[in-house]
Amino acid sequence: MEIATPLRYLKGTGPVRAERLMRLGLERLGDLLEHYPRGYLDRTRLTPLAELVPGTQATSQGTVRSATLRRTRGGMQNVHVLLEDGSGTVECVWFNQPYLQRVMSRGREILVSGGVELFQRMQFKNPEYEVLTPGDRARPVTAGRIIPVYRLTAGISQKVMRQLIARALEAVAGDLEDVLPPGLRERRHLIDWRTARREIHFPTSTDNLERARRRIAFQELFDLQLLLAISRRHHKRPQTAPPLRSPGRLVGRLLASLPFTPTGAQKKAIDQIQRELSSDCPMHRLLEGDVGSGKTLVALAAALHAVEADAQVAFMAPTEILASQHARTFEALGGSLDVRCETLVGGLPAREADEIRASLRSGEVQIALGTHALIQEKVDFHRLGLVIVDEQHRFGVLQRARLLGKGTTPHALIMSATPIPRTLALTLFGDLDISVLDEKPPGRRPPRTHLVEESRYEEMIAFITRELADGAQAYFVCPLIEASEASDLKAATDLAERLAHASALGAHPGALLHGRMKSEEKADVMSRFAAGELRYLVSTTVIEVGVDVPAASLMVIEHPERFGLSQLHQLRGRVGRGRQPAHVFLVRRGNLGPDAARRLQTLVREDDGFRIAEEDLRLRGPGDFFGVQQSGLPPLKLADPIADPALLEEAREEAFALEHAAASGGGLDGALIDRLQARFGERMRLYGVG
Repeated sequence: MEIATPLRYLKGTGPVRAERLMRLGLERLGDLLEHYPRGYLDRTRLTPLAELVPGTQATSQGTVRSATLRRTRGGMQNVHVLLEDGSGTVECVWFNQPYLQRVMSRGREILVSGGVELFQRMQFKNPEYEVLTPGDRARPVTAGRIIPVYRLTAGISQKVMRQLIARALEAVAGDLEDVLPPGLRERRHLIDWRTARREIHFPTSTDNLERARRRIAFQELFDLQLLLAISRRHHKRPQTAPPLRSPGRLVGRLLASLPFTPTGAQKKAIDQIQRELSSDCPMHRLLEGDVGSGKTLVALAAALHAVEADAQVAFMAPTEILASQHARTFEALGGSLDVRCETLVGGLPAREADEIRASLRSGEVQIALGTHALIQEKVDFHRLGLVIVDEQHRFGVLQRARLLGKGTTPHALIMSATPIPRTLALTLFGDLDISVLDEKPPGRRPPRTHLVEESRYEEMIAFITRELADGAQAYFVCPLIEASEASDLKAATDLAERLAHASALGAHPGALLHGRMKSEEKADVMSRFAAGELRYLVSTTVIEVGVDVPAASLMVIEHPERFGLSQLHQLRGRVGRGRQPAHVFLVRRGNLGPDAARRLQTLVREDDGFRIAEEDLRLRGPGDFFGVQQSGLPPLKLADPIADPALLEEAREEAFALEHAAASGGGLDGALIDRLQARFGERMRLYGVG
């Protein structure tokens, strides 16, 4: 069989099991082989319960003596199991998995593996587990070995999953061709592909398991870096972009009109961009920086350079609020330069939108700011020379490609207000050159961040009320719009009602803002808030980026544990833009888990976006930081470029060297191309490959 064979043809599967496996995203034999274990139970090294040591990892076997369900004040339902083996006892705790009380019935033999802690008594917390049967020791794929533990679905047990994967490995043994050159494998001390696939599922030793993990992780990173290397060469081909050469008068007038001196990082980025725009090699540059580092000024300078070269600029933002904010900034900074800017968003009246589109076709509009409306089929440009995409992680690669397709190979500037650690930048944006704004404008003071217990909420409200009376403005941020019976989260609508009618804040005018409001309603609320008519806003994360109201110096975030660290940092960046001291209050309700508490303490302690992003990645993993859809790439299943940056560097070095040699010689090996095609499919086209 081949790895592309549908699973229903694998012995022991059939149509019913094949349908169940599809719930896990498994359709072909290759999918099954890449359904890697989420953990392992090492039956070769069983530790008696009396010999467990706190702070270590262990695997033990015992008999269930009791299983109880305990509810916490925060609403979690935890299962506590008392296990004994004749030498001693241990408590096993599983958080928020109440169904395990039925699984762990008294008298059952179970195998557990995980971290051991001492908390009043010896405990395993959230261990991997296996319920043993009388014939378990006779199982050929589990007896006396390191046992894989898989993510499952209803109707598929661990035993069935192991049997199916064992059969799949045997069925495709002849189709597991090693695509890496032997010299590369020898240089990087990598085991062969067939052995790696077998050992990752059924390891014969912990050393062989680590060798298999390293080989598969290297392959994942190598495939990705090879794709990016090919894409980068494609973008760097000469004579494919119209050179945008200008004398720089507009940019010079812009910089001379500023009431401040740009930072060194801004000047460096502007110089880099101007040089690349003047070339016939299309620019593909990522501009990243922390909150308040001045990315918009750099983007405006790039746009003015392109306009002076008689080209049009498309500036795409993820939300109407952010697009409108950029439009106001462009007008404020460049309004005296006689450059025509228009904003095209989905909520415009039909006649006004038609007029803007007609002006884009004729070339009268020089800078078009907007949302997804810019990539509609009926939008055409007269001479699109530069595309600027703000908050790249909010868009997919396909959307970026559609906007670039509006011109004849236009230059591209990709912006990100979320600082991206170098390892992740190389993973997601390895086809782009990178400019980093790592300086803050002088005089910018970060807000102080406070954790507020629910019992001190009214005290916090009293402080905010006094600040509003002195001219400050405030944001209240909630994760939901409306209350739900399924959730105890503070809803924005409920909070807005309560603040207006049941608190001291009722003496100040406030309003509600969220993404479901009509465009004109959102614009009206934001303009009134910016003008100072409204003293506070109750909002969802629609204000996360782009909102710039200098008098807004206070922010309250409800249920901050439901946000990622980087998202909280972005929200925090909405305050502290004026002269007055700024404060951010993280309202803590109920008990938080240890991970959530650690994340929030990181935010209280740190104000550097890059360090916060690193910690966010360590806690959440790269797959959840931006998400697969935004990057346009399939997930990394075993590779973790954050935890193992050295492996990423090795894979990148080898991939780029191989691509360079292939470009100078006879091209890449066909097996490598086939692997890239099998892994990335249509995504290759989005990166200019194939």
